[in-house]
Formats: sequence, structure tokens, C-alpha cells
Amino acid sequence: MAPRGRVLVGVSGGADSMALLLSLAGLRHDLGIQLHAVHFNHRFRPEALRDERFVITWCKQLNIPLTVGRRPGRTIRHLSEDDARQMRFEFFVKTAVDLKAQSVALAHTRNDLAETVLMRLMRGSGLYGLRAILPRRCIEGVFFVRPLMGVNRLDVEDYLKAKKIPFCTDATNRQTVYERNKVRLHLLPLLAREYNPQIINALSDLAATAGEDYEFLSMRARKQFEKNVIVSKRRVKMDLRGIRRQHPAILRLMFRQMAESLTRDPAALTFEHIHALENLAAQIGQGKVDLPHHLKAVKTQKFLELYSVSP
Repeated sequence: MAPRGRVLVGVSGGADSMALLLSLAGLRHDLGIQLHAVHFNHRFRPEALRDERFVITWCKQLNIPLTVGRRPGRTIRHLSEDDARQMRFEFFVKTAVDLKAQSVALAHTRNDLAETVLMRLMRGSGLYGLRAILPRRCIEGVFFVRPLMGVNRLDVEDYLKAKKIPFCTDATNRQTVYERNKVRLHLLPLLAREYNPQIINALSDLAATAGEDYEFLSMRARKQFEKNVIVSKRRVKMDLRGIRRQHPAILRLMFRQMAESLTRDPAALTFEHIHALENLAAQIGQGKVDLPHHLKAVKTQKFLELYSVSP
């Protein structure tokens, strides 16, 4: 079968990514895909160079081309989870565009999904946030897919053990300075032990249900958006008469879509910002609200407008 496209595989050297790499390597001819591994070295862990060399060795053994990215600048001792994730995704997107890849496969498991749902519940989240890690998502024109989303982490380790495949262990995964590690090492085991042995499945099912509900409401909101919102390059405005007719759930999604039309970021607004827009729309008289991404909202006599103030 002729290859139908190039698929990048994010490989850290850890158990999950090694299981994904080995699985796709065994299926690449049946799937008709060309694999290309990508590894990003954040250069803040003592084992980082070891992990990079480990990935290089295995990709050579599997005859899979590899592109390695490294954080520029000097070696540092600490890097936030958000900063590390952002650097990695920017590297993946750039490499996918350069190589004209069809998609990027990442090794998130059912456990990762449950951890993310629980973290967002604790922070406070609506349906958008409870979807957590999507199995398929387009970011800057690149599709990110997560083939192991339905697989438990213990199953991954059993698979590697059966195949006698080694993997790297990240020492920072045991450091409870990171919120995700606290959830993984302490909170989820406590919930499983004292409240629900199937807590991983329960949280994962919640994410799936939230995703389906959000998709349905989003389609309804899009129809109302097209009827009631006027879009230009740097400004969008909604007829206030259209606002008064909307269910609050639909209106909140319309606000998100207004911001997304200017920023291309579906997560541009937090719930706090959405609530501020609801208050602005409901208040008597005119008013203004500052929003992220250099956006401002203003209420006039007839419209609620969002506009960009970036240079």
C-alpha cells in the first residue's frame, strides 16, 4: 500500500511515548503511513541528554527518521509545566509544517485525561474545560491525535514489559512541586482508595460526555452567531436584541466565538472574562471591559462590540 501521509510521533523516551512509537512502527505498513519521530529537549533536567540519546538510538533501530529540538539558551533548573508544554507544541507545529506532515501523534493516556479533568474541576471549569485532552484537535492547521487515549497507563507498562522494551524515567515526575504530580501521586490514589476504585474511568467518561455536550451546544451557538454577529478584521459586534433572546449557555459560547474570531484561540477567554461580558451586556447604559489578547469589549446603545487594540 502506498503511504497516505507522513505522521510525526512525539517521543520523550518515557513509557507512554515508547509504547506509541513501537505500536505505530509495527502498524505503519498496514496503515500506509510514513513515520517521523520528534523529540524536544527542554534542557533543564540532568537526565535530558540521556533521554535524547535513548530516543536517537531507538529511532535508528526502528529505521524511523528523527528530528530533535532543543530549548535555546543556557541550562536552567526549573521550567513551568505551561512553558514546557508551549515550547514543545511550537516545535511540533513548526516541524509538522516543515515536513508537510499529515498529523502529530501524542502518547496521552486515559490517566492523563483523568488527571486533567480533576485539575480543571478543582480550578473551576465549564464544559469547555471539562473536555480536557481531546483525542483529535487542530492547532494552527496541524492535527494532533492521541491514539492511546483509551488505554490505561498500567496497560502501557504491561505492554512494554511483554515486549521487553526499556524506557526512560523522568525524575521530575516524583516531585510534588508540580500540580499534576500531586494529583497523580496523592489525590487520585486517595480517591480510588477511599471513594471510587474506578475514578480514572469516571473522570474520563465525564470528559467524553462534556465533549459531546459542548459540541452540540457549540453548533447551536454558531448558528446564532451567524445570525446576530457582524465580523470584520479587527472588530466583531453583536446586536443587543440578539443577546436578550439567547439562553445563557448559548450566549457564553457566542462570546467565546466572538473572541476566537479575532484571536484564533478558542480558549482566549476564561470563565471570569465570560462572566464580565455577561454583566456588561446586562447592565443599564454603556460600559467597557478589558480582555486578554489585547481585546476590549464595549457596550453601545445597540451593540456589544469586541475589538483588538494590538499594534
